[in-house]
Amino acid sequence: MLIPPFTMLLALLPLIGYLILIGGIRASGRALITTGPRDVAAIGIAVSGLVAVGPVELFFPAPAASMFGPWVWFAIAAFYFLCLTLIAITSTPKLVVYGRSADQVFSSLLIAAQHLDAAATGDAAALRVVMPTIKVQLRIDGQSGADSAQIFAFEPNLTSQFWYQLQAHLRAEVPKQPVPRNLGGVSMLIAAGCLIGLLLWHSSGREELVVEGFRKWLWR
Repeated sequence: MLIPPFTMLLALLPLIGYLILIGGIRASGRALITTGPRDVAAIGIAVSGLVAVGPVELFFPAPAASMFGPWVWFAIAAFYFLCLTLIAITSTPKLVVYGRSADQVFSSLLIAAQHLDAAATGDAAALRVVMPTIKVQLRIDGQSGADSAQIFAFEPNLTSQFWYQLQAHLRAEVPKQPVPRNLGGVSMLIAAGCLIGLLLWHSSGREELVVEGFRKWLWR
């Protein structure tokens, strides 16, 4: 076997969990509204298995492992999640909507913005919302035909409180808008099913190799 069963298991399990979560939400017709940092963190966790069998294996600190044993993995995990946290909190402030297209998000965003600024107006053609009283302009980005969208602000220094308030109002408004069920998430669920089938096929009858691979991976 070119790839040991445990290595494939470690690499794909976090990614499978992410595909099932996001794919299930999109396929069900519901919407998930989250912040940009949380979205970055979720993606970072999804690829953590690939990082563990890739860059971490390539630059693994063997001398430290020989001295501290399995405890070195706690240090590596802490370093990875600290880097991920830094990337998340320094990423561009935004809201991410899964399960709705940019056009479908617009009307809900306009109503949510009017809760924060009664004078808010929108341009449906440009997918922009202007909040003149608090001097904020929002835009919605999203690929045509995709059931996901991102909400950005032209102003770079908005507070986190503004984003959380906008997110709360948007979460209340999005479910009120009737939309046809989008089957875009089905492809993610199919991909997750294929990966699960691959893991089962690759590991079936080789359980002892999975256990042995875990021991070798943990103890260096």
